[in-house]
Amino acid sequence: MSEFIVHSIPGSPFGRAVLATLEEKGAPYRLSPVAPGTLRSPEHLARHPFGRIPVMEHDGFSLYESQAILRYLDRVLPDPALTPSDPQRVAHMDQVLKKALVIEDPDSLFRNNLVESQSKDEPPAFSDKVEDVPTSDILPQ
Repeated sequence: MSEFIVHSIPGSPFGRAVLATLEEKGAPYRLSPVAPGTLRSPEHLARHPFGRIPVMEHDGFSLYESQAILRYLDRVLPDPALTPSDPQRVAHMDQVLKKALVIEDPDSLFRNNLVESQSKDEPPAFSDKVEDVPTSDILPQ
């Protein structure tokens, strides 16, 4: 099996989830460290158009967003299976993963809801100001 390359800031919980999955699967991988403050660099934006981490490369295929990467890994590396076969258990797994994502990055809940709530025919309202909005005043603690 060819090596997986994971681009992430060392210590990132999203990058750690990908690395832990690769460890559990016994797959060969390499961490390509991304320095904090370089997420908006042209080099990294070529890998991830939103300037986030992690990004994974495998056999010429590039994928970003940790949940997509984790699901891809469970499909291309079936043993041991990390996704249950029962549809109801998978639904609960998806529910827990979504909650974990919100707990790890509560700002994403606000950003995603703000952008996704807009009509397809109009630009997202306030999308250029989202990072300036303190979500700690909006979300329950």
